[in-house]
Amino acid sequence: MVHVQRQVVHDGSFLVYALPKGGDDDDPKDRWVELTDDVAIPLREHMEKYPPVEVTRPWGSKGGDSVTVQLIFYTREKTAIQSNWFNSYRWKPALAAAGLIKPLDPNTKGRRWEKSRDKMMHALRHLYASMMINGGVDVYTLADRLGHADPAFTLRKYVHRIVGAGSKIRIAVRSAYTKAA
Repeated sequence: MVHVQRQVVHDGSFLVYALPKGGDDDDPKDRWVELTDDVAIPLREHMEKYPPVEVTRPWGSKGGDSVTVQLIFYTREKTAIQSNWFNSYRWKPALAAAGLIKPLDPNTKGRRWEKSRDKMMHALRHLYASMMINGGVDVYTLADRLGHADPAFTLRKYVHRIVGAGSKIRIAVRSAYTKAA
């Protein structure tokens, strides 16, 4: 299990620590998220190869109180990763390698990637939510894991149709009528 207690966010061009998305003093939105061995083992191996480092950043804003925490993922300079750097040098190249966006044009000045709002890192939250519902996780548990107070919001904004999910309906109906007979 991973205890999500904070995130790294931008205050202008400056990185700061903050509560998880949607958190405030009354409800910090911290939560525990389960990890399968498929994720936990490579994460543990990563942490053995690259041990967590202590990184000090202000809390909440550039002028906030300094807070030191251990980061699992960090730059070679041993500081928090800038989302813009990650997006340009890791995420977009991965999307291009998978054929989901056009690769960089070597004749273009700078790193101008194809716009891909529907393929941003945040889209992984939506994919995760859809996969969990499709896998049988109830919406109340899923909303809690995503930090949502309202399960209806989770369904409205995060869960999308999964191709082939209709076969689950047939299995459920068959199961219900087989047991009844």
